[in-house]
Amino acid sequence: MEPWIHPEPREALGLPHLAVRVPRRNFEGLFQHALRPSGLFAQALRDVGYDPDAVEEVFPLEVWRAALAVARRHACPGLASEDANRVLGTHYVEGFAQTLVGRIFAAAAPLLGAERCLARLPTYLRAGRDDMKLLLEPVRAREWRARVVDADPLPDFVAGAVEQVLRRTRVLPRVDVLERAEHAYSLRIRWDEA
Repeated sequence: MEPWIHPEPREALGLPHLAVRVPRRNFEGLFQHALRPSGLFAQALRDVGYDPDAVEEVFPLEVWRAALAVARRHACPGLASEDANRVLGTHYVEGFAQTLVGRIFAAAAPLLGAERCLARLPTYLRAGRDDMKLLLEPVRAREWRARVVDADPLPDFVAGAVEQVLRRTRVLPRVDVLERAEHAYSLRIRWDEA
């Protein structure tokens, strides 16, 4: 195991002391634009603290995690948690692509290509959760490694999101979760030309 994934105090990892907040746009991208919950699904989201009609611009991380659990039950029934999180990560990118900022990204992605989109991932990630840190390094042609420091990790969700970002560049991606730790994980990102 590499030293960066050993359990360490939050302070040593550079994790914030304050409660993590998740911007409304994360919820809107996944729920309003991609999954479009109604009925019991929509009510379950309100029950855990996400109301699309509320005025809050940020929500506690706990509400995001609870909303994802609701989405796993309603949008991905029967899938294992890791598989459902990957599917939700894919939906998240598709929903984001329907927002104003996302439409700009979606139009630019094929022009940028896989490597330039990957190089921008730390910025994209901070737009959704500014407490997360993403370190990327190329390994060889069409293969990169990502190391993510996260107070409350969902590596399969991020793997699904990264795959969908790369699909937008018109390649055939595969993102594998290599290592998992309490506050960090690593991903192997590979792709073939379409």
